[in-house]
Amino acid sequence: MFESIRNRWTLIAVLVAASIFALVPRAVEVRERDEKGVMTTREITRIPLKQGLDLQGGMHLALELDQSKQVSADPKKDIELALQVLRKRIDEFGVSEPVVQKVGDERVVVELAGISDPARAKSIVQKSAFLEFRFTDKTQALEKALPSMDRALARLGITGTKSASTSAAVQNLLGTDTTKATADSTAADSSAGGVLAGLIQAGGIPGEFGVPETAFPRVDSLLNLAEVQAMLPRGVELRWAAATESQGLQATRLLYVLEQKSIVTGSSLVNAAAQLDPLTNGPIVTFELDRKGGRQFGDQTGRHVGDYMAILLDGRVQGRPPVIQSRIERQGQITLAGRQLQEAQDLALTLRAGALPIPLKVVEERQVGASLGSDSIRGGITAGLIGTALVIAIMIGYYAGAGVLAVGGLAFYGLFALGGLALLDATLTLPGIAGLILSVGIAVDANVLIFERIREELDRGKTASLAVKEGFEHAIPAIIDSSLSTMLTALFLFQFGTGPVKGFAITLVMGIAASMFTAIFVVRTFYMMQLKGGATTLSIGSARLFRGAKYDFIGLRKLAYGVTGAALAIALIVTVVRGGLNYSIEFTGGTLLQVKTVAASADIAKIRAGLDQQGLKGAEIQQFGGPNEFVVRARTSGVALEDQDDTQQTAQAVSRALDATIGAGAYTLERTEAVGPKVGGELRQSALLAILLSFFAVMAYLAFRFEWRFGLAAVVATAHDIVLTIFFIGAMKLEVSLVVVAGVLTMVGYSLNDTIIIFDRVRENLKKSDRQDFIGILNRSINETLPRSVLTHGTTLATLLSLAIFGGEVIRPFAMVMFFGVFTGTFSSIFIAAPVLLAIETKWPGATQRLGKPGAAPASRPRPQTV
Repeated sequence: MFESIRNRWTLIAVLVAASIFALVPRAVEVRERDEKGVMTTREITRIPLKQGLDLQGGMHLALELDQSKQVSADPKKDIELALQVLRKRIDEFGVSEPVVQKVGDERVVVELAGISDPARAKSIVQKSAFLEFRFTDKTQALEKALPSMDRALARLGITGTKSASTSAAVQNLLGTDTTKATADSTAADSSAGGVLAGLIQAGGIPGEFGVPETAFPRVDSLLNLAEVQAMLPRGVELRWAAATESQGLQATRLLYVLEQKSIVTGSSLVNAAAQLDPLTNGPIVTFELDRKGGRQFGDQTGRHVGDYMAILLDGRVQGRPPVIQSRIERQGQITLAGRQLQEAQDLALTLRAGALPIPLKVVEERQVGASLGSDSIRGGITAGLIGTALVIAIMIGYYAGAGVLAVGGLAFYGLFALGGLALLDATLTLPGIAGLILSVGIAVDANVLIFERIREELDRGKTASLAVKEGFEHAIPAIIDSSLSTMLTALFLFQFGTGPVKGFAITLVMGIAASMFTAIFVVRTFYMMQLKGGATTLSIGSARLFRGAKYDFIGLRKLAYGVTGAALAIALIVTVVRGGLNYSIEFTGGTLLQVKTVAASADIAKIRAGLDQQGLKGAEIQQFGGPNEFVVRARTSGVALEDQDDTQQTAQAVSRALDATIGAGAYTLERTEAVGPKVGGELRQSALLAILLSFFAVMAYLAFRFEWRFGLAAVVATAHDIVLTIFFIGAMKLEVSLVVVAGVLTMVGYSLNDTIIIFDRVRENLKKSDRQDFIGILNRSINETLPRSVLTHGTTLATLLSLAIFGGEVIRPFAMVMFFGVFTGTFSSIFIAAPVLLAIETKWPGATQRLGKPGAAPASRPRPQTV
């Protein structure tokens, strides 16, 4: 199908159009319910490829426990539980990277970037999401109690009569004879004079009552009076429906009398998902309970077949209670009649994350600036432009006309990658940009692999057309294997990671997909057009790095082991002596100071430099409200968050820095508080789990594509790089921030990609070698891929060098970690992975026979051979 250039360009044009469409801002309508449950429609602008808090700032919410609704027995414990629940909710809300941070002992700060629907975000953050199931009352408890309630109100001086028109509306909705009911109830009301009896009418099922929506606030306040509550029998409670019921122009709020004891609560919930009911096409939320909850649910519903069961969320009944037709165990559904699918999705999201221990109230709402600071963002943009220019110059300078084709392919790569992220409604952050940098390197690497293969075929005297054809055929397996292995790692990071790890993973997956397509398909299309135009020669450059190289890398393996062992030992000792890893305020917490300057604006870059001079490296400066207001998050030591001396010491150091940069008396400190970590220990645990699981996945993939020995060797080399890089971070006393975590994850991808490229050439040489020992095959494979390794890593290092020089203090640690990671990844691919593969093959022979020629037999030498 795609042998035709026209078909190829048709597909490319469709993808270009889809990417541009995804990247163009457009208005969308959002339907939602207001506080009274009435559906409203409003228009918002959908911003594609939103920027994260670190790049653009966003919405700031300060929340506290709402003691007016529920008194907390242990506020500190409830705040910690609220932190965990909110982090889970916000992680599921999107791929953005929020801040969920404890401030002081009673406040939680939530900062969200790229929010186009603030009302929905606030609803998800504040919703308690306490789920419970209760049976409706069958004893007519409210009917019996209404006369006593009205007499209690009369003693308080509250009397009144009911309007016949509103009574008719209620009766009509509930399906009774309006005329007769109105006459009867009017007569009864006139004799009894009851306020509640005149406004509350029996419904269609046991325990259900209707109240005119206009009277809902009054009835609710009357029912909450202590004197009225005392008249209600024990064992039952009154609960309102979450939304109004309507018929024609009339609106009614349903009231339910429910058994006080819950059948089961959301604590037994293990999963919840939003769906559309195939029968009604309305939104529903399906749920699954754990084993204990399922048994309890089954026992209770089995004994109450024919009764009605209300489903409550945060004390409000969701929809009209269904009748229990048979025993219900672990699985069920919540019907959201008259709601939108998005509301069902939000409900499922909050149920999965769990219920808040105490309701939260918003005590402060502001817009905040980028946490990286405008100075760091400007530096990052400058560094990115310079790095891109260097990559273009290197590719064109080395590959001439082929380099121009590669640059054209990279342009398509950028469009497809960003368009794909926009389609996923992703939020771009610095860790996400790290994923894109890695995928750019993979895209360049794929082109280099193809061009080097084409050069090899041209050196063998093949025509331009045949060289292109076979060059792509030989390069594609290596491109696919290296890309899919890195993608497997990214998928595990996404599945088990949180916050910035997910952001890194999603951009990496999308970037790899775009890089594979542009290198294999788009650049090939360029060549097809060139050859169809009558070209008989190819402009692919004359410069050759390491042409005909025959270095004995494997012969140096013992020296390499010694060097890497010494480096690990020295780095470990230095790390231990310097006190271990130095985690940033994002992981440890510290001190938050809110500053307001007298001047109209503040020079963030100047303030950052002053903080560095006071020993507050890694301090975060973020605009907070107006242009002359900002917050500083910093710490002076790694002591516990509760240590007040550390808070005072940090505040004094910040004040000295501000005196030196802004001037004494030119600012005021509005607030000074101890703050908890932005990211909990679960980030470290989930990232480690994801990396370990990805190792097993890579081993399984390489065992399928190559041989298990190759997979084990690749994992050993990658683990070596991770450990050495972590020790490098400790030895250099770099703060372990989210930026540095992104650098380590990126390094893992580079290391794995480099190793697989060499192993792919080993596999190929094993299949075609004639009586050459395994050591010779390994050396030959490394030498043949050496030009690709040097050129690919040269372009990456050029980009990282520009980041280190121009990126600023915030981005520089990322560039340093990546620079070291690329270097050690190259070293391990040559001097660790290949020798480890040799050692494994020597201990457990088999790869040389299975991947060699059919019928080949090993020689009787100590080292494994192939023929």
